[in-house]
Amino acid sequence: MNLKLCTVLLACVLAATAPAHAAGGGGGHGAKKEGGHGGSKAKAPKKQRPITSLASWVMVDPFSVTVIQNDKIRGKVSVSFGMDVPDDDLRERAELIMPRLQDAWLNRLNLYASTTVRPGKPANIDDVSLLLQTTADQMLGKPGSKVLIASVIVNME
Repeated sequence: MNLKLCTVLLACVLAATAPAHAAGGGGGHGAKKEGGHGGSKAKAPKKQRPITSLASWVMVDPFSVTVIQNDKIRGKVSVSFGMDVPDDDLRERAELIMPRLQDAWLNRLNLYASTTVRPGKPANIDDVSLLLQTTADQMLGKPGSKVLIASVIVNME
C-alpha cells in the first residue's frame, strides 16, 4: 500500500471519528460523574430530537465512505438511514453502543464500496439494506430493530 493511499485512509478514519469526539464523548478531565461507586447502570447519551415523533426511532448520523479501487480514489458513497427499535431495552442498548454500531457499519460499508460499487452503476439498495440490518442485529445480539434507509448516493469520477 503506497503512502498516498495510507494518508487518504487515515484522513477518512479521522473525519469519521471527529464528530464523536467533538460532541464531548471523550469523558476526560472535568467530565461529570453520577452515582459514585457501586453497580450503577450506564445510561445512553441523550441524542438530538429525532426527525419523527415515533418514540422508538433511533437517530443514526449519515455515512460517507470513499470508493477505493486499484489503489485510486474512484468516488464516494453516502448513506442516510435510521432505526426503528420498538423494544425499550433493545433501543436503550442501541443508543448505548451507537459508537460500536457506527464503527461496524462503517467497516462493512467501506468493504461494500470498494468491492461492489462500479462506475456508471447505481448502488443496490437491497444489498445495502441487508448489510446494515444484519450488522445491527449482530451488534445488538438479537433481531428487533428495523433499519430504514433514507438515501444511498453514489458519486463516481
